Order: sequence, then C-alpha cells, then structure tokens
Amino acid sequence: MDKPRIGDDALTNLGKLFNIFGWNKKLNEITEDEILAAILIIQFSMKVDQDDKHDRQKLNGLLLKYVGDYEESDKPITEDDIPF
Repeated sequence: MDKPRIGDDALTNLGKLFNIFGWNKKLNEITEDEILAAILIIQFSMKVDQDDKHDRQKLNGLLLKYVGDYEESDKPITEDDIPF
C-alpha cells in the first residue's frame, strides 16, 4: 500500500492516507489518532500555494468562502492572511 510522503502535495498525501484508513468510514467513525495523522500529513506536505496545480486566485476565493471572521474587502489577501 502506497504511503504518504513528506514533500508531496497535500491532496495526494491525504488520498493515500484515506486509502489506509478506508474510504468507507463515516466522519464520526474517524479516530482521534487518524485525525491527528491527517493534520500532520497536511502540515508536512508541500504548501498548496507552492503547487503549480492551484492558482492564487482560486486559493484566495476558498479562503474567503470557508474561513470565518475574514470580511470581504478591497484589501488584497497577502501571504500573512493564508494559514498554510
């Protein structure tokens, strides 16, 4: 079974991790250790903004859509605004 690798992109690594956990698991069936492993995999994967597969405008849009307490404004989003 293919395991996640440090430095690979986060989506690929999460896919490999969920192959290990099993894709049939419901969210409420994931253990605390599995959640911690997923967080670690994300933290040690290639930063999404360094990956050529994702453009900055799409990432900024996702940040605005899903992150609370970030009011839409004319102020451009900087690297300091993005937590990854």
